[in-house]
Amino acid sequence: MLLFLPPVHLPIASAYLGGFDYDATHFIRGLNNGGFLNTLFWWITFTGSFTFMVLITIALYLAGARKEALVFAVIFIITNAVGFGLKYAIARPRPSDLGVKPEAEPSFPSAHTANAFAFATTLSSYHRKFTVAMFAWALLVGFSRIYLGLHYFTDVIGGAILGIVVSLVVTRAAKRADEKITRIASTPPPPTTWQDVVKLPIVFILQLLNVAYALIKPA
Repeated sequence: MLLFLPPVHLPIASAYLGGFDYDATHFIRGLNNGGFLNTLFWWITFTGSFTFMVLITIALYLAGARKEALVFAVIFIITNAVGFGLKYAIARPRPSDLGVKPEAEPSFPSAHTANAFAFATTLSSYHRKFTVAMFAWALLVGFSRIYLGLHYFTDVIGGAILGIVVSLVVTRAAKRADEKITRIASTPPPPTTWQDVVKLPIVFILQLLNVAYALIKPA
């Protein structure tokens, strides 16, 4: 487990990745005057959080987009597992010169950004009409992390790449196993009684495990 290993202090842990990283980070942070936009971007940054991603996955599932919700749940778990591992392997400290008390969790990559781009890529792969809106939102989430003084520019770039890559790999596998995943997502049918509603969390977990297995062995 990475938690029990000493952090690997690579150069990224103690220095900016070049002058552009420093300049871009400070330029974006300098746009924040503490007014209305600061409040707005706090709300936008929340939409990339772990909590919001769980809520939006549940909402998709209950709204009938079961396949999308289940596939994204797999992507979300992988993205956060890989992101968490990278954070503690690279161990880059949070920005300390942007007027915000640094968080204890390492900085690279930005998990909020990774979540947003993973969700945008996943939803766009199933509903292309939402592509522009989804990626515009994901960009705003990434921008908000720097604007609020919580991440470096390259943290956001790293998070975006992580979210996109994981989503592309998993959604491609999901498309190959589409028939099987569609069948898993549609069984059992939507709940009609309160007993069915109570069983939903267990049903979701079982479906999620079956989808994960189908992605590993799509044939």
